[in-house]
Amino acid sequence: MYSFVIGECLVKICSDEKLGRVLVATRDIQEGEIVLKESPLVHGPAQIVGPTCVGCLKVTILSSSVCVCGIIPLEENKYHECERCGWPICKRSCQNHRGHRAECELTVARGSKVSIQHFYVPHPLYQCLLPLRCLLLAESDPTRWKALMRLQSHDEERRGSEQWRTDRRGVAQLIPRFFKCDNRWEEDDILRAIGIIQVNGHEVPLTEPPSVAIYSVASMLEHSCRPNLAKSFSDQGEIILWAPIAIAQGTRLSIAYTDVLWATAHRRAHLLQTKMFNCACERCHDPTEFGTFFSGMRCSGFRNGDQSPQMCKGYLLPCDTAVQGAGGDDGAEWVCGRCHVKQPGTAIAQILERARIDIQAMQKQREDHCVKYLRHYAKWLTPNHQYMVEAKMALSQAIGGSGRPEHIRKLPYGKLMSKIKACQELVSLFEKLCPAESRAFGITCFELHAALAELGRRSMESNSCSGTPAALPLLQKSLLNANECVRMLTHEPSVLLESQVCAQAKVNAETLGRLLAGRERE
Repeated sequence: MYSFVIGECLVKICSDEKLGRVLVATRDIQEGEIVLKESPLVHGPAQIVGPTCVGCLKVTILSSSVCVCGIIPLEENKYHECERCGWPICKRSCQNHRGHRAECELTVARGSKVSIQHFYVPHPLYQCLLPLRCLLLAESDPTRWKALMRLQSHDEERRGSEQWRTDRRGVAQLIPRFFKCDNRWEEDDILRAIGIIQVNGHEVPLTEPPSVAIYSVASMLEHSCRPNLAKSFSDQGEIILWAPIAIAQGTRLSIAYTDVLWATAHRRAHLLQTKMFNCACERCHDPTEFGTFFSGMRCSGFRNGDQSPQMCKGYLLPCDTAVQGAGGDDGAEWVCGRCHVKQPGTAIAQILERARIDIQAMQKQREDHCVKYLRHYAKWLTPNHQYMVEAKMALSQAIGGSGRPEHIRKLPYGKLMSKIKACQELVSLFEKLCPAESRAFGITCFELHAALAELGRRSMESNSCSGTPAALPLLQKSLLNANECVRMLTHEPSVLLESQVCAQAKVNAETLGRLLAGRERE
């Protein structure tokens, strides 16, 4: 049953000339408050995916092989078929899942069962499933259908694009032909359903591979590359939107439609390609990204012929941020904010492409690989650049085995301090740049908590008497970060690693709290 709960008197729906419907806070929202909890209008497998269970959407019988899309599919010859229609399921009960019912009836009506023969490539029929589930709502659940039809599809903006032509050929023309229902839907109706999915769909990480869901009220939230709401999911697939920071009355509420840990050009290109708009948020307008220089380059890296005794310590940024991500911007000039020297965008693009290839190829669980990458690209990339941050996040977890006590205890002092330094730099960045990036923020707080706790333990053991006063501030900071981890990850579903980290952080915080309370009484 579709349902949604908006925190009592928290938001109202308003109209904006440019954005249409938006949600606005009707009162001050406190840090940590849940603003919206909503079940999906429609839920189904992602379109580019190998065969997965059409009932629960997850894979329970896995193959050791991985398909070319990077997903582990159902294992060939070791899955069940729906007895009525032939669609793959992982267990017999999944054929009765309510989400599968309408498409099952449509498949039965075509006169022959679905026969899936290929398991290790994205299957063309799976491109049709979620659009079909949208279209079939008109008969199976008119209330949801009306809510779905109120959502943006950007039909005209999409029309004629390469993606639109692919969707028309691979979905809009395949559905009536395969399911033998030529007169049931107009081609434009199918394309509109696809547009609604692409514009409003949320990746739901409850299954492997992740599924896609569309929510009614959550779709009214505007985008920001520095949103004021964090997004999580319940075990039942409900979207949970909550406030990681305090929000003042009258503030428009926002989420991120893209990855906020991408550089500006990447974010804007992704939004233009998938959501059909050029982002004009506060972060995209600020070339420094709130003073973090997350997309910047070091001027000195491009000054090999400079014989001056002191190399320029300034950062290069695009001369025109409006063209970033708009396509064809590789030739746009970049300028140093300190010495005002300009560099061609082609030179910048070459370095960034090399850095991208290397970060993707890097074994992120290897501490030495992370260190090598950071040292090598420190010449060209700013300390907070997207790729440097990605490598630093990997390093913070690689040192000491992701906060595992038996590994952290064996760390030499220098490496322990390196872990603490990396975590502190990341936390400082997240606070400025993306306070709603709750998963990365929470995991980093846990790593910092674990490292500070170990440093405090060593301080206490070094001298049972004189070491205690020095250890207390470290243990207090460790407790603070454990609690911050819990705050950031408390709404994560139980199937995710982040939920397990949150549970461990709660246990650790209780232990630290008792220890500190005992020390204060001494």
